[in-house]
Amino acid sequence: MRNAPSRIEWEYEGKPDFSSGTGATRAERTLALGSACIVPVVVLLLASTRDYGWSWLQLAVALALAFDVGGGLVSNALNSCKRFYHTPPKQSEGKLGVVLKHPVRFGSAHVHTILVALLFDADRWATYGLVWYALLMLSVAVVLRTPLYLQRPASFLAILLATLINFYGIAPVPGFEWLAPLLFIKIVYGHMVREEPYRPA
Repeated sequence: MRNAPSRIEWEYEGKPDFSSGTGATRAERTLALGSACIVPVVVLLLASTRDYGWSWLQLAVALALAFDVGGGLVSNALNSCKRFYHTPPKQSEGKLGVVLKHPVRFGSAHVHTILVALLFDADRWATYGLVWYALLMLSVAVVLRTPLYLQRPASFLAILLATLINFYGIAPVPGFEWLAPLLFIKIVYGHMVREEPYRPA
């Protein structure tokens, strides 16, 4: 399968799909949906085996964030998403397309760490929530200002540093040990790095 025929294609058409990218194949949509279920299952297992003391509202928020981050991490790496988000907005995509196809606006909408801090560890809304958000946006800015041929390794450098900080620097909010590293993969590599979008030949 390594040398299976494929072609680079930037053109797409169809009903706007801001999740998997317009024109995603069935395999691409299946990968995205399947991955979106993994982290919520882990969160449910953690919540049922550890005494977090979460309310039903907190559990619902945790599951929604897990679905978004886990699914988005894989979705943003899809060829269909690379094709969709790294081409100019089309008229059919409306104002939402203009907003979401702007990389800084897309990245800045991911206030997940601030939300987690406010709802699960309010005393650390600044030292956890804001610091992680600032690091995410700094990484976005650095990658976007890096020459294209170095963007992918630069994004992985940011992910490496974020993972180490998550382990040895900023203590995670209990139950969200996964959040910062996966969020950096989703946004800093998955969404920001422009790569050639392949289609099956």
